[in-house]
Amino acid sequence: MRKILNPLLLLALGAIFIVGFSFNSFDDPEAQRLFIDNCVKCHSVSTVGIEAENKTGKMAGGDLVNLADEYEAEWIAKYVKKEADLDGKTHKKPFKGSDEELQALVDWLLEQKAEE
Repeated sequence: MRKILNPLLLLALGAIFIVGFSFNSFDDPEAQRLFIDNCVKCHSVSTVGIEAENKTGKMAGGDLVNLADEYEAEWIAKYVKKEADLDGKTHKKPFKGSDEELQALVDWLLEQKAEE
């Protein structure tokens, strides 16, 4: 005899599926805080309305939206720790947080994509 799933169980599974797949680090407030604490002097992330504080342009690092189109997480982490270079230049300031914080920040940055 075939069992039919309880409608409440189906509803609960559907809610778990929706929440599980809609929640991502794109909305991660901790990663945004890390960005603001460490990167906002030079960089923007326009997808979440964060603008660089440096208005003079001397240290402008640009908007980090669509970073995933050009770079991989491992390289970004090394670059901001001054362990890799870009066109012969290292990042201006090394990231001062933990490895876990750096990974959360990099993951969040890689999810920042401009809408097409």
